[in-house]
Amino acid sequence: MNNHTPVMLNQVIKGLNIVKNGNYIDATFGFGGHSKKILESLNSNGKLFGIDKDLDAVQSIESSVLDDKRFTLKHGCFSSLEKFTKEWGIYGSVNGILFDLGVSSYHLDNPDRGFSFKNKGLIDMRFDQSCGKSAREWITNVDEKTLSNIIWKYGDERYSKRIAREIIFERKKEQISSTDQLAKIINKAIPKNEKNKNNATRTFQAIRIFINNELEVLKDALHNSYNILAPKGRLVLITYHSLEDRVIKDFLKHTDKNLSTPRNLPIKSEFLTKMYELVSKSIKPEEGEIAANPRARSAKLNILEKSNEDSV
Repeated sequence: MNNHTPVMLNQVIKGLNIVKNGNYIDATFGFGGHSKKILESLNSNGKLFGIDKDLDAVQSIESSVLDDKRFTLKHGCFSSLEKFTKEWGIYGSVNGILFDLGVSSYHLDNPDRGFSFKNKGLIDMRFDQSCGKSAREWITNVDEKTLSNIIWKYGDERYSKRIAREIIFERKKEQISSTDQLAKIINKAIPKNEKNKNNATRTFQAIRIFINNELEVLKDALHNSYNILAPKGRLVLITYHSLEDRVIKDFLKHTDKNLSTPRNLPIKSEFLTKMYELVSKSIKPEEGEIAANPRARSAKLNILEKSNEDSV
């Protein structure tokens, strides 16, 4: 677990534009790679708060981080950021929030978590195994149309109907329980092999996103972030696929004029304010990092800054 390599570490620290005595949140703590670097950048008055849905991550935290009096860790989902920041007494005074989205190497490599078709295990795919339905349970009971729609919506899979039909057909013969079993069914349903990518990749992604409600959770966190952040506070987001990028793009468009103002009120544009500035978007890892950590190749870094309310 401790071999986890944080993605775009230096770019993240630069993007957070750290104030040494500020308040920061690592909303996807994982195994603490980014958090350790943030703590190194803070002085004795700075504070870092970590959140993670995965109990494995929370329970395996290194003592060097856990024993740091400037650090607090919470088991939970970043959709509860508003609640947590009020409990911590930092609501409205957070200088930066990091979101490292997607699935970690630990989840993909651990067969017991059931995320990857490369390692045989029971299909689970939950980031938080203490609650909710596993992917195995969902696949056992979902109807064909819903399954097809999910695979299309979250996987952008052109053969979604064929895959759903094949899964339901095979399910009638025996329960689909293992990752390799599911991958074989998907590959059987797709008539053409894709170069450099397993045909099951998009379907596995779609099911994982649905099981963890990933995009809705991200939307909620982004829309709650404005009142959590201090003026000029930053959101630093590492995305791994176009669906996450689209959520951020739609969020920026939605907040271009203050979303707290009812849409139909006859208010002149000069009385509205832009809520966020886009500092940087789609920053990609350097070639050396991709060579050392191939899973970083699809990562993109996006940096948003809260507009200064004092200028309104």
